[in-house]
Amino acid sequence: MTKVIIHGSKGRMGQMLIACGEKMDGIKVVAGVDEGDDLGAIIDGCDVVIDFSLHSATSSCATLCAEHGKALVIGTTGHTNEEKAVALAHQDTIPVVWASNYSTGVNTLFWLTRKAVEILGPDFDLEVIEMHHRHKVDAPSGTAATLGEILLEARNQQKEVLRHGREGIVGARTDEEIGMHSMR
Repeated sequence: MTKVIIHGSKGRMGQMLIACGEKMDGIKVVAGVDEGDDLGAIIDGCDVVIDFSLHSATSSCATLCAEHGKALVIGTTGHTNEEKAVALAHQDTIPVVWASNYSTGVNTLFWLTRKAVEILGPDFDLEVIEMHHRHKVDAPSGTAATLGEILLEARNQQKEVLRHGREGIVGARTDEEIGMHSMR
């Protein structure tokens, strides 16, 4: 039986994970913690922490997991480069799985995006346009950001070519430009 703590248990994904955990054989959700709760006080009672909290809480969660030898699954998005670096620094001491989206369908989209860029070649304009519910807090979402990273990697380009929205008379689009738009 794998014992799990849900970090970010009061959020939309945290609630879904708790509900799924109740139905799964071999998984026991032993606790849920959220902002203001003391993860350190209960972490020894689990095998793995699943983090769907806030980007600002992931670093301390990862550090606690490393200190206590607990595996960590991160589904939280919107991290700064510094927050990512702190969390990923623990990969050598504990198992860390991190994805912007764990959906089979979205991961298929990631694969298809790589293939489309490969097949269509450099003459096609690249654009990521996403739409989310009004409660979504990060823009672009982790999923859209991953799509942008895939496009940058496929074209061997740097983040500076991403254009987040356009307004006014901005001139013609450059060949290198990758558009990124978030609607809420």
